Amino acid sequence: MKRRERSWMYDRLDGRNLKPDFLKGVGEFIEFCKEHPTCNDGDKIRCPCPLCDNRRFHDTETVRVHLYKKGFVRNYYQWICQGESLVESSRVQPNQYRDMVIDALGNNQEHLVNEEGNSVEEEPNDEAKKFIDLLKAAGYPLYEGSKLSVLEMASRIASLKCEFNLQHRCVDGFASLMNDAIPNNNQMGRTFNSTKKVLEGLELPHERIHTCPKGCLLFWKGDAQLDKCRVCGSDRYKKTAKGKLIPAKVLIYFPITPRFQRLYSTKNISEDMTWHAKNH
Repeated sequence: MKRRERSWMYDRLDGRNLKPDFLKGVGEFIEFCKEHPTCNDGDKIRCPCPLCDNRRFHDTETVRVHLYKKGFVRNYYQWICQGESLVESSRVQPNQYRDMVIDALGNNQEHLVNEEGNSVEEEPNDEAKKFIDLLKAAGYPLYEGSKLSVLEMASRIASLKCEFNLQHRCVDGFASLMNDAIPNNNQMGRTFNSTKKVLEGLELPHERIHTCPKGCLLFWKGDAQLDKCRVCGSDRYKKTAKGKLIPAKVLIYFPITPRFQRLYSTKNISEDMTWHAKNH
């Protein structure tokens, strides 16, 4: 198990001195990077120290010094950004949540897995960072020994909330209870908002449109500035207990093009979507 094999990564110091296992492990990490040149920028490799966070390339000796001084970024047991996912993933059991991330975003981010960019100081854009973060979440166990990854737990919580129409406060309560029930050194958030942050990279583009509470019209285009429904006169907004105005009803609109792109980028769904052509 990677976490057990690489426990040296987070056991750096013995008093003021670096531990021999850490020094040896850093050397092995540097050699691993050299063996995967497609993930490097020439002679420079990605630095996984907390400051660089795999976003910057440096020569091997600079990376070595960074790791000696600062250690590795938290929970980076699988060296995804250095190419390990390409070599190791086929040897371990399938990870359907990692496959889900690649299906959803991988078509536009393949260079992050295969070639790791070209610019030395250029940081990944927002979409690329979300892709990397999701891959990490798919590979991190919820806690040491857990069969669930961080991404799987977040996905299942979100699914249960939708399936049973649970309120945010209800999910917050269960999340907090589960957090107390599992080992302390875990990666589970205590609120639904923390769960949403794990999943936000998978969101489809969408638009929130205020609607009449009775469904008469959308406060959109020519009616976007109205405060009351011009059909039934219902108020567009309602007051909370604290006196804050919020929309009485909201429609979430998902543009059709990104939806089809997502459907056809998912292997098993795309096969179902094209059955009529293949069996004609």
